[in-house]
Amino acid sequence: MVKRLTKLEIAWTLAVVGLIAGVAVYSTVLLYNIDALPASPGEYVDVIGHQWYWEFYYPANNTYWNVSYDANTLSATGGALWAHPGEQVQINVTSVDVVHSFNIPALGVRIDAIPGRTNLFAFTVPGAAAVGTQYLIQCTEFCGEFHGTMRAFLVVV
Repeated sequence: MVKRLTKLEIAWTLAVVGLIAGVAVYSTVLLYNIDALPASPGEYVDVIGHQWYWEFYYPANNTYWNVSYDANTLSATGGALWAHPGEQVQINVTSVDVVHSFNIPALGVRIDAIPGRTNLFAFTVPGAAAVGTQYLIQCTEFCGEFHGTMRAFLVVV
């Protein structure tokens, strides 16, 4: 015996298919836009992970800064990631030795630094950040014995 579909069953089936198709289209557009980089960020910085320090290269003025972190004083010396309030920053992240993870927890920035691969990411420094504000940068991928000292700061200038 073959059962005929009622109009109500057909309507519910079409409604579910339409809902799933709508979510799929919205998700695809959202994922594309999340990964999009800004057309003209205020600052480009190449971030290179080493065991056990971060290196920042600023192509605009051809300068390199290696960061040393002192766990006793909780301070970093030798350089930082500098940016202005409200500025869009594009970082190009890589590593020269092992996998690291570049993380600025207060800003929700996290991207892996993988040897032989450059990962691109853009973020905006909060516009309300006062000059001199420092945001902790840390490695969140265990990268060896001195992983805990692989820290730096984003300094608002």
